[in-house]
Amino acid sequence: MGYKHPMSRFTPAVSVLRVFAWFCVALIAVLSLIPHEMEVRTGLHGLIEHMIAYAGTAGLFRLAYLSWAGWRIAVVLFMYAGCLEVLQTFVPGRHPGLDGVLASGAGAVIGAALVGFRMHRSV
Repeated sequence: MGYKHPMSRFTPAVSVLRVFAWFCVALIAVLSLIPHEMEVRTGLHGLIEHMIAYAGTAGLFRLAYLSWAGWRIAVVLFMYAGCLEVLQTFVPGRHPGLDGVLASGAGAVIGAALVGFRMHRSV
């Protein structure tokens, strides 16, 4: 038998996780592509914001889609971050950067790994 999701009996809970995960994907796009003058910052360094956003998103995907490998979630989010950084070229006041992609990718790896580690520890 494979790993059984602790909330498998509660399908609505898994559905909620999936909605939040996809909401985070959309929110990251919006926040990445709004013009610079419309940005609202947390006070943290921008790269830390990237890491937190992508770690949370990866963690949600890891919980919501148990059949998806954590490394695949991290790779897809890493590529997504790269695409968004390239698109920033066309947004007034925004500038793409490899550092943003790397911070986002690192966050995705951390989020997917932490949730995966926690899931395997609770089995």
